[in-house]
Order: sequence, then structure tokens, then C-alpha cells
Amino acid sequence: MRILGTALLLSLASGCAYAADLPPAAPSAELFSPQPVESRKFIDEVRVGATLFVDERDYVREEGLFVSGEVLFSRFVPEMQNPILNVLLRPRPHVGTTVSTAGKTSQIYAGLTWDIPVGKRFFVTGTFGGTVHNGVTGEQLVQNRPETGCSVLFRESIGLGVNITDRWSIIGAIDHSSNSGLCDPNDGLTHAGIWVGYKF
Repeated sequence: MRILGTALLLSLASGCAYAADLPPAAPSAELFSPQPVESRKFIDEVRVGATLFVDERDYVREEGLFVSGEVLFSRFVPEMQNPILNVLLRPRPHVGTTVSTAGKTSQIYAGLTWDIPVGKRFFVTGTFGGTVHNGVTGEQLVQNRPETGCSVLFRESIGLGVNITDRWSIIGAIDHSSNSGLCDPNDGLTHAGIWVGYKF
């Protein structure tokens, strides 16, 4: 037993001496490798649409097609656990334009967009914001043109959409712009049509 113990001590001592002579181990590359940074999209979706002017009054009309384009930015509020608050408190900012192909009223607008899922494929989309337009305000007398009272208006819209794929969607929507009685007159501007959306 003494011989076995002596041999064990000698082997441990020689092992320690060998380890002391070894160069220090190189640090692991994982410790210094850059950690992946989560990329955040600035632009979340673009939508383009073709609409027509609609009004139940025969004396208020605007002929021609209205072509619209809209950019929706990523949500600026972190995701929430509550599904209701997650929809209501996390709208997407948007900017857009509506151009009259017949030389009538064109608009530039901005606001917030809310999308509410309905099942797996359908969704309701709504917006609220403001718009600036080049149409008739009432200071000019133009027959049969809508008189909006002021050049800066409130703008809201509502639509029903369907997701064709993870990226493409089709939306039927109606938008309305008016001054909510802050100016006189207040004919308003209303359009209805079809939109196509593409998500990045």
C-alpha cells in the first residue's frame, strides 16, 4: 500500500508540473463573438389604392379616378400580453397621398392605423388623422365641387381586408375627410375603393 500511495503521489505531482508548463488556453471565441442584434423594420407595409368620389348629394361630385399610396411604419409601442390593449394601444403611424387623375381635389395625409384580426385571414382596418388638400374651401365659387371650409381637415377611414399570403392583402375601404364643424361650409370629401397591401 505504501508503494501504491507513493506512486499515486508521484503521478499527481508530475501531472501538476506538466500542466504548469502548458501555455494558457486561448479564450473561447464565443465570449468575444458579437451578439446578434434584433433588427427592427422602419417601414412595415405599403398600400396602394384606386378609389372614386362618393356623395349622396347630386350637386356635390368630383369626377375621375383617385389614386392613393400609403406607407405604414412599424409600431412604436412594445408588444403587450393583453390582446385588447395590444390592438388598441399599438397603432401603426402612416403617411399617404390621394391624387385626382381628373384635376380635382388631391390630398396629403398622416395619422394612425389600427388593424383588428377577424379569424385567421380577415381583418378590420381603421385610421384617424389629418389631411391637407388643394380643393375648394368656400372662398372660391366652383359649381358642383365640394366646399370643405378649410384646407386642413380631419381624416378617418374604415375597411375590411383579407390576407392573401403572409405579405399580400386586399382591402375594401372608405375614407372621409371633414372639418367637424370648425369651418363653414363642411361638405367633406369621401372616397371608396380597393387597396392592395404588401408587408415587408
